[in-house]
Amino acid sequence: MIVPLAVVFAALSPTAAAGKCDAQIKKADTAPVADLPKAFEAAAACSSDEASAAFPRFLSRATDSEVLVQLSLVAINRDIWNPVWTMLGRISDYSTRDIISGQVGEACASNPKVVTFLQGAYVGLRGLDFQQWDDAFLTCDTPEMQAWMEERVTTPPKGSYDEKYEQLLGIYIGQKRAEALPQLKTAALVALNDGPFDAILLKMEEAVAPKLGAQISAENQAAIEAALVDIAKSASPEQARAVAERLVATGADASAASLLPVVFPDRVKNGVFTWGGMAIERGECKGVKTAILHTAVIAEPGKRWIVTDEAVPAMGNYKGRLKKCTMEEGAWPIVISAEPLVPGSIDTWARSVGGEWAAQGYTVEIHQEASVNLD
Repeated sequence: MIVPLAVVFAALSPTAAAGKCDAQIKKADTAPVADLPKAFEAAAACSSDEASAAFPRFLSRATDSEVLVQLSLVAINRDIWNPVWTMLGRISDYSTRDIISGQVGEACASNPKVVTFLQGAYVGLRGLDFQQWDDAFLTCDTPEMQAWMEERVTTPPKGSYDEKYEQLLGIYIGQKRAEALPQLKTAALVALNDGPFDAILLKMEEAVAPKLGAQISAENQAAIEAALVDIAKSASPEQARAVAERLVATGADASAASLLPVVFPDRVKNGVFTWGGMAIERGECKGVKTAILHTAVIAEPGKRWIVTDEAVPAMGNYKGRLKKCTMEEGAWPIVISAEPLVPGSIDTWARSVGGEWAAQGYTVEIHQEASVNLD
């Protein structure tokens, strides 16, 4: 596809310093546009250094994307990489950038030097300069490139953030979509101790994300749930909690609940988790604001990440204890602990909640009620 270039190449020098290859380089100013790649080949054969310095001069006369692609491939074959790497940033039209990048990438199927050029871009470029070549990586689908991509994806760098690695992950899932999950799972496990763990989890979600307006397939939902659970079982409690919260956000409550022993290893006894529940009776007794905290242990066998929906209905049917008092209007407030409690710590939790009510001017009494058992 030929795209006319109604663009301006910025900061292009119209002349090059005189050298032994001056005659060949001057052809950048006089050769027909279609012959610019051949003219550059002659300049590069004379001197790679002089041709590299003159590359922008050749670009300034290119008038369509096809010539730019051919010029790029000539330079790549001559191991003149730097001016090609930065070339796209000189083009103001983004669609033209994408076309050139994509067509250079397609050439890797028959030109191994393009593979090496792109691999070098990952090492040699930063940020936006690297991102501009993403279409080349997407269209370069050779076994060699795929093996290289997989190796880079599964060996994440140190540190919680690495822009170029995240860009590479974006390219990889653009190619593989849900098929990238096994490699991303490996990457997340490697990144557990000192790597971009959260960024990898985000890319895993992107890999299975459906098109706008569509629903995730049952197969992809099951695949990401299984991958996230496997990752969390090797993670720290804090990391496992982050994974569980991601699962809850997607409606995968059962998978999140399976991680409770990892997230709260000190809060399970004989397979049962203890939550705190409380119904708060309020009234004014002889001028004194009083609150009775009807407190119950909620026993849950690790099937639910959140127990509120089933625990709340069981917390309001207690006999009132404020006799001859003026009761406050409305239903008794129900409080459920935000997370499982350490076994035996229900009293500590109840006193903590009681302190909050005392700060509102209530005289607080704690009354222990029968346990609530959730199947």
